[in-house]
Amino acid sequence: MLYTEEAIKNRRNKAQLIRKTISIIIYILLTPLLVYNISLIAQAVTNPNKTPSFLGIKTYTIISGSMEPELKIGDIVIVKEAGKDDIKEQDVISYRHGQSVITHRVIEIHENEGNKTYKTKGDSNNIEDTEEISYSSIEGRMIGRIPFLGKLSRLLQGKVTVVVIALMAYVYFSHLSKMNRVKNRRKVKRLKYEETK
Repeated sequence: MLYTEEAIKNRRNKAQLIRKTISIIIYILLTPLLVYNISLIAQAVTNPNKTPSFLGIKTYTIISGSMEPELKIGDIVIVKEAGKDDIKEQDVISYRHGQSVITHRVIEIHENEGNKTYKTKGDSNNIEDTEEISYSSIEGRMIGRIPFLGKLSRLLQGKVTVVVIALMAYVYFSHLSKMNRVKNRRKVKRLKYEETK
């Protein structure tokens, strides 16, 4: 390895370029996540009885087999807020029932003096849901699903998250320490080289 001033300057410039590029990539990835999280937090504070959404889109993790085979335990369901007239029979909707959110299929729609109520049923359930759902309870209509990702997110909400974060911190600080040792060795070599000139 060369220790001339030009070689050292080139290595420094290359290292700075790499650090700058990595910083830009991190900012590009983290900025949308930050905006997304701030939006969800603000909504949760202003309206605690509704699930926060981003551009009208919400996600829920399926925790029961009532909608199998279409929706399996651990799937993440993506729902979009919908108007009264946008919800049709056979649509899959997510609705609030007490503190829970249930995702079932609309099997009947009843209209009485301009008010609509929705009869729902889980695809694998033998009987329909006992209560009809008012429009105000509906969180949204299903527009897609992500298979099994919910299992991963639930797994990461427990002790595993702490372990993963601790391991990442350990790897980061170990790498930092190693880089400092390498830097110090190079500095010593450079000083020796300059002394022999």
